This record gives sequence, structure tokens and C-alpha cells, in this order.
Amino acid sequence: MLAALAGGCRPAATGPIVASLITTPEPRPLHAAITGPLRAATDQGLVRLDRDGQIVAGVALRWAIVDNGRDYIFRIDPSGASAETIARRLRTALHRAPDPLKAVLAPIDSVAAVTATVVEIRLSMPQPDLLVLLARPEFGLEMGGPLRIGGRDADAVLLRPTGGDEPLASPVLLRVERVGRAVARFAAGHARFVSGGTFADLPVARAAAWPRGALVFDFATGLFGLVPRPGSAVATDGALRRALSLAIDRDRIVAAIDAPRLVKATTLAGSIIEPSLPERIGMAQGLLAGHAPIPALRIAMPAGPGARLMFALLARDWARIGVAAVVVDAKADADFALIDMVAPTGSLAAIACAAAAGCDPADRLALLDPPYIPIATPVRWSLVDRSLDGFAENALAAHPLDQLRRAD
Repeated sequence: MLAALAGGCRPAATGPIVASLITTPEPRPLHAAITGPLRAATDQGLVRLDRDGQIVAGVALRWAIVDNGRDYIFRIDPSGASAETIARRLRTALHRAPDPLKAVLAPIDSVAAVTATVVEIRLSMPQPDLLVLLARPEFGLEMGGPLRIGGRDADAVLLRPTGGDEPLASPVLLRVERVGRAVARFAAGHARFVSGGTFADLPVARAAAWPRGALVFDFATGLFGLVPRPGSAVATDGALRRALSLAIDRDRIVAAIDAPRLVKATTLAGSIIEPSLPERIGMAQGLLAGHAPIPALRIAMPAGPGARLMFALLARDWARIGVAAVVVDAKADADFALIDMVAPTGSLAAIACAAAAGCDPADRLALLDPPYIPIATPVRWSLVDRSLDGFAENALAAHPLDQLRRAD
């Protein structure tokens, strides 16, 4: 078994670094989770993110941005695949991108090999976050990464370093598992690293008494709020959305979640300025005065105790203005859904618009005020053993597995 390669139950001083990625409560086979940090470790795009969330070389050795941000030139390692192959694979990855990301990358006009070692990306308009977006695991080019899968069993995968006799990376024994199992494994000393935690499962992590510095939080940027779902008649009502937003006691939600890096947001840009709660309640009631009866709103939320707590607070806030709400599964038909996504700040409007029903990201005016109800910044937490180096909090919650090192 792969566990034996890690030196038994406890992480060995010389064996692989034992790590867990938190997955959803629904059972998922390990092979279905070859995304996110796992894919980032075993594949790479033109560029990658380092442990500080900064852009570093991937398949591209270097790059230049010209023509006022509309032309990106990437110099490819001549010892690897040809620029034509890389350009073709990138076009395929862009075509398969999930809808919110497709909206942000819509300005890309062309991806082409201009020589055997140069790939050019032309844009119709500047996209300052392009490199950050291309560093996402979704845009891996099937070129191999700093780690490779060296074996797997039912619940774990062994990642071995690629490269020569003295590889820069350490081997990693990785599990993708539910939060309770991941936290228990770390608490028992059977893992050194747990990543992928959100607001929804934070209470599970807080149930244990951790050594100082073990539970760490990123200062993540992104979207944490509500968007209207397709097919909902009430979600298209602008006055209702405005009233719901006004009635939210964001300070209480932030205090209840109790994450050190969490900041409330009253606008897409992250403003924290708003009138007092009594004033907002009065404004919301005025917006709904004479409004047709509103059926109980269906709010799609993820599973987890943190999500249940937040919904309870939202429902109580909205009850003050005469609006009832019920929680439904994240994939069920709903009027509004929680969006919880880490992303660079310059792309938030396009992502919010793409995720919201009735908003066209191609409409520049729609991007000025997409139908998004902001609540706060995203919460991302990890558990890091004191024996590890190579972890750093960052705005993109990027924690490459290949950059973890033992300090002991």
C-alpha cells in the first residue's frame, strides 16, 4: 500500500510529505479530483504560481507584454514540445474552460505559434489578469509538472519529483478527503499539511486545539456573495436584490465566521462603507413597500456547519424586512446561490456577471453593476505542521505541493 511508502501511520522523517486536500462531502473517487493543486503539481501551463501567489515560468521560459497590453509573447523551451503543439493545446484548454473563466478570457482573439519557440496571444482589449488566469490548473498543457504520479491506491496518490538525480521537489503522499477525516489525520500527527478549507468547514477545524501557527488563513481576494440563478422569477427583480443586500448584517456574519483575514464587502470592489443597519433596514422596507408578495426565497448553499450558520444569519436578517428564505442543496433549483471563488480583483466583475443569470459579460455596461450581492472576501484556511517550510499565505490561496519542504 502507498501508506507504507510514507513510513507507516506517522509521517516519516525521510519519507514523502503526507498531505490532504479537502473535498466536498459527497463521495468522490480520487481520480475525479485531478484538479486544483494536484493537477498544478503534475501539469503546467505557460506560467505557474509560486508559493507567494506570484507568476513564475512554466512551459514558457520568459514572456513580454507589448502593444499596450494586447499582445503577449511567450518564449518556449526549445528542448520541449514545439510552439505549435503548445498553442494547439492551449486553444483546446481555453475552449473547455468553465463559463465564469471563459467570460474573463473572452478578449483573447488568437493563440498562435509564430516561430518554433514562440507562442503569441493576441487580445481585443487589455486583460491585466491574463497571466494569473493562465496559471490556473484548468490551463495545464499536458506537459508534465514538477511532480509525477508514482503510484496510487483507493484513497491516496504518491507524487514523485520529476527531474534529475537531485530533484528540487520532495515526494508527496496526497489524499483527497472530507474535512473531518483530514483534520483528524492532522490532529493525530499522521499528516503534515491540509489545504482547501473554506468558510463552510472552518468550524470543523476550530473544534480542535491547535499549536500556535498551525491553523493559517490566506488574505484571499475574490467573490463571496449571492448571484441569481437561471429560471428564477424573483431573482431578476432589481429592487428585491437591493433590499436583500441592504438588510444583510455583514459585520455579524464576519464576526460569526471569525476568520482573521475576513473582511466584509459592500460592493464588488470590496468597499466596507455602508449606512447603519437601522438605516439600511428602513431603506430596504421602503424598496419593498407595495411590492407583490414574495415567496420564500430558495438559497443554494454548500454543505457544512459554516454554511448552515451563515444561512441562519441571512434568513434572520431578511425576516426583518418580511422576506422568508429556505436553504437548498448547492446543485438544486434556487433563486440565489452562494458564489465562493478566489480570483484576481480585475476579473471579479466579469466572473460575477458570468455566474449570474440574466447578465451578459460581453455587455460592457452590465459589468459596471452585475446582479451580485456581496457579503465578504473568501475564506481559505490550511493546517501546516511546524516541520514544514515552503508555505506562505497569499491573495490567490496558491500552495504548490512541489514547494513544500521539511524544516526538520
